[in-house]
Amino acid sequence: MKKYNNFKEYMEDVYYDEIFNRVKGLVFAHKDSFESDTVYSVSYVELYDIHVSGVTFKEQNDGLLEIRVSVDADISVKGKTRYGYDEIADNRAYNIFFSAKLENGLQQVRITNVEEYNPARFEKDKSLSQDLVPYLYEDAVEKNAEDFLSRHYPKALLQPMALPVFEVAQSMGMSVHYAPLGDTVFGKTYFGAEKVTVYADHTLKAKVEITTQPGTMLINPNVYFMRNVGTANNTIIHECVHWDRHRKAFELQKLLTGDCNHISCEIVDTYEGIPDDAPSIKWMEWQANQLAPRILMPAKMTKRVYDKVLADLYTANPQRRYAELVQETVERVADYFQVSIFAAKLRLIELGYEKVQGTFVYTEGRYLPPFAFKKDAIGKNQTFVIDEQNALYVMFMDPVLRQFFFENKIVYANSMICINAPEYIETNEQGMLILTEYALEHVDECCFIFDRKISASQQYSDTFYRRCFLCRDVVSDTFIEARYNPEHKDNQSRSERCKNLEQIASVSGDLSDIMGELPASFGGTLKYHMKRLDVNEEELSGRCHLSVQTLSKYINDNGADRKYANVVAVCKALCLHPVFFEDLLSKAGFDGKWNQATFFIKQLIWGHPDDSVEEWQRKIDDAHVNLQLPC
Repeated sequence: MKKYNNFKEYMEDVYYDEIFNRVKGLVFAHKDSFESDTVYSVSYVELYDIHVSGVTFKEQNDGLLEIRVSVDADISVKGKTRYGYDEIADNRAYNIFFSAKLENGLQQVRITNVEEYNPARFEKDKSLSQDLVPYLYEDAVEKNAEDFLSRHYPKALLQPMALPVFEVAQSMGMSVHYAPLGDTVFGKTYFGAEKVTVYADHTLKAKVEITTQPGTMLINPNVYFMRNVGTANNTIIHECVHWDRHRKAFELQKLLTGDCNHISCEIVDTYEGIPDDAPSIKWMEWQANQLAPRILMPAKMTKRVYDKVLADLYTANPQRRYAELVQETVERVADYFQVSIFAAKLRLIELGYEKVQGTFVYTEGRYLPPFAFKKDAIGKNQTFVIDEQNALYVMFMDPVLRQFFFENKIVYANSMICINAPEYIETNEQGMLILTEYALEHVDECCFIFDRKISASQQYSDTFYRRCFLCRDVVSDTFIEARYNPEHKDNQSRSERCKNLEQIASVSGDLSDIMGELPASFGGTLKYHMKRLDVNEEELSGRCHLSVQTLSKYINDNGADRKYANVVAVCKALCLHPVFFEDLLSKAGFDGKWNQATFFIKQLIWGHPDDSVEEWQRKIDDAHVNLQLPC
């Protein structure tokens, strides 16, 4: 089979004679149009050659294609001139319109019109790209999703429901099989015949070999689309979108090259961008990614369900925190439409429910308690949440935040940088700083805002990749880079409050009593804690990896060189509460001696009080902090 680089080459090679003859007829019928200042009386015109210069496509309602072929025609014109009778060369451009069906090759091909060239009027709803991919615009995505449902399952537009995805696929003439597709491929749609291995049934044990037919869909049961953005339902509808919108693109490639039978949809974490001249496969993936969630959760039906569920929950549980009610609403909406929690959350954000951003936030291996903030508190490229290492870097590098942190006026808690006041900050049973219930309901009042840069937001669209940021671990370098903006008006307001802050988070009664009994000296305080905790010098030596002689000097305040790392190790070995930890460091002479190491240790004291010294050292090394603890 002969292969072609593009459809222009194909049309010129296969339909040269038909195009030539129709243009020839038009040229002859309009020979007088070739009169000019040079040839003022034309007696004869002859078409010598044609070259296809361009092709455009439009979809027709009957499933046919309108193919507009633009050609440059080389023409000989004979007639009277000022010097007698002569022959000159001319060149004209023409449009030839074809109607055809693209299915197992180009079928039902006929020329419908020929005319002198004029630019085609672009019709955004009917025009196709050079690769026969339909255009899809950001402002028309919802409309296109509704159009899909109106053609394949209109009931979903009339009443809220979990879309029966297998029924939808069947109505489109597709067959669905689970198959072992590899770790990164979540689905494949076939447009031609290939031998493939699939699971024999839903037990996913026995395998069989089948030959695909156009419309065969393979689903990987072990890989969810974009890992946690969607479920198997999202994957199935994703593949249905390919079949619905992109069949012609694959039929075209089969026509040109003969070896394009399927589209393989893979999980990727980074993208190289999608410029206008990008391969059509990227545009196809972007379209399926955009449409699938909207098809599963139509806008009007989703709003109806969310509003009712939230209202019912609030009526039944008026005493619960609002953010908790919103989080439960997101979960129930996800269950109702049978999509993942994260897919539901991100769809609701697209529909204007910005407060669900504070639900199901997963960062550094754990979920945060749900939090709430006032409307319009943050823009779409802003966040309250920042991973710990990034937060420490931001606070250390910004002189204002650094001073606030040194003075205990701000702290890092619940993956946010928060004003350290009693109404906002408390300690849990492990001594870790956490946001109070009031703070969790008003993070816009007490937590700093960060501009976020999503590395994938320039690839495809921010609308889709915003989804990934909001549902993934925010420490992921692929998706999030936070930057503190001191010029932000809300950050300036919080800074002014910090400057005037006199009272920091209160210490509980038991801790306060102990603090009142502690001696003023480092050695006396160390001895007090050892007695209180029933730890002798030999046991403490084994725990902190310092000699008994060194510890004895510390206890007796006899002028021993108290190295910072050693004192940290002693405090850590005693498992001191963060309040006592910082008190002992201060009495050892390190109060106010701030550098990268003491800055980082301060956060470990309050943020990771239960971690082992080995775990602390790993975090120190990961942050490239120059500090080696005895261990």
